Amino acid sequence: MAAKKELALHEQLEVHEVLIFKTTCVTKGKLFSPLVQDKKLKEILDEDLELSVQAIKDLKKLLKDASN
Repeated sequence: MAAKKELALHEQLEVHEVLIFKTTCVTKGKLFSPLVQDKKLKEILDEDLELSVQAIKDLKKLLKDASN
């Protein structure tokens, strides 16, 4: 059985702030992605989007686990 990780209220708020920031980054990345013409820059942006989406999933799980 895994140990439950509890977060203090200020820690939950900080995780929530990071979640909002990452969500904003993904939104902007997806918005501007079609405008990128440089192949290397497009690859970097696509990789960042993938990593950011995974980070959002991880942060949501962390908040969910901490609140249960």
